[in-house]
Amino acid sequence: MATIAKISGTNSAHAAISYAQGKGRDKLKNQTLEWLETNGIDTSNINGRAVVSSGTNGIMPNMASTQMKTTRLAFNQDKQRNQALRIIQSFDRSELDPSKPVDWQTANDIGQRLVAELYPDYQAAIYTHLDGDNHVLHNHIIISKVNLKTGKKLRQQRGEAVKTARAKNDEIAQEMGWHILEAPKESVNYAEQAFEEKTGFSWRKTIKTYVDEAMNNPAVTNWEQFTAALQVHQITPNLRGKNVTFVINTKDGEHRIRGNKLGTDYEKETLINGLERKLEFNERHEQTIERSNTEINQGTANSQQRQRTVTSGEPKITAFSHQIEQFTNQLRATIDRFKQLGKQLQTTARRVTEFIKSKTHSQLNTPTQPQNKQTVPTKTDKKPTKEFDLNTDKSPAELIAIFKNFNQKVDQENAQKEHEKELANKQAQAAKDRQNKELVAKRIREREKKQQQNHGMGGPTR
Repeated sequence: MATIAKISGTNSAHAAISYAQGKGRDKLKNQTLEWLETNGIDTSNINGRAVVSSGTNGIMPNMASTQMKTTRLAFNQDKQRNQALRIIQSFDRSELDPSKPVDWQTANDIGQRLVAELYPDYQAAIYTHLDGDNHVLHNHIIISKVNLKTGKKLRQQRGEAVKTARAKNDEIAQEMGWHILEAPKESVNYAEQAFEEKTGFSWRKTIKTYVDEAMNNPAVTNWEQFTAALQVHQITPNLRGKNVTFVINTKDGEHRIRGNKLGTDYEKETLINGLERKLEFNERHEQTIERSNTEINQGTANSQQRQRTVTSGEPKITAFSHQIEQFTNQLRATIDRFKQLGKQLQTTARRVTEFIKSKTHSQLNTPTQPQNKQTVPTKTDKKPTKEFDLNTDKSPAELIAIFKNFNQKVDQENAQKEHEKELANKQAQAAKDRQNKELVAKRIREREKKQQQNHGMGGPTR
């Protein structure tokens, strides 16, 4: 016998998943752990309140909150109201034994089938629990209300979700061979119904509205602040053991109602856990702001130091620019001298070629002397004859030496130029890095400002 114990909407899918998952303060209670160990069950692998968990449409139970939020953002549906549907499905001990881990998995499989057939186009997470006084197996099913195909929110008439869920649950129970229970009748407060029809005012809706408002207020982080926020609207929450009772004063008198009658979002445990999570969020947020301010201050100090370094280096950069200008002028003069030397070398080469040709031609035209005839040496002048005129005061050897020295000087000047160019590039890169870091600091400030604005408008998502 499987029973749909409760179906309700929730404004915060994250809060519902955190509660069902059971981490931190919501972890499995010691008395339940002791009961499991007494029944010989290994509890070392149980991390949280859920003993088995699963998901549909790609949902991973440990990341369900993040995945559902990503889907809401993708379809622009991330509003702080009506984010998810919560179903609690309970199983009788005579059909699923909580002391048998195999039945844990069976309960989770049934919950997974139920939601897959009822809401095939919606993301869902299924968490199986066995805590409580009687350790009855039950599923907490959290269904995101964003349709994966259309991106629209799930819309159902009042009571439609309960009717369809119970029909599908009975169908599965019948296949399992389990007994099908008659659907419980919902209690109706006829006096309240008549008053609402007459005046258009519902004190139940009023209580829920102002409780939602208080829970969505980031400044309300403990029970005293929660009580004070409600008392402004003539509503007083009274703790009674495991329950909370809301008392409201209206024109027609005083009305009382337990939180569990309003829905699971208004039960004592849900409200206290929500307040504790808001307190933890605010503490983490303040720490994040403090770290961000420290980083911004450090970044500002570093930027100022770099600015001082750049300012102190400006005279050096100016002097370096003058040196580059002087070197450029010297290089131009050297190039002009090289051009002149090149012309002289061309002239020298041409004249040497002409001289060699003339010598070769004269030797070819000299007549051969008879061997038996005594040759008389020709008288020559003692003064050496100049073989050719280079029209310069430098010999070829001297010109070659000058050319080699010039090449060496040009190589040295080119090396010096490359070194100075590399130094200029490093300084330009340093200036660019400084600008990038200042831009990062600016973006951090803008992001923090935006977070503060969002913080003031709506508060964090539970």
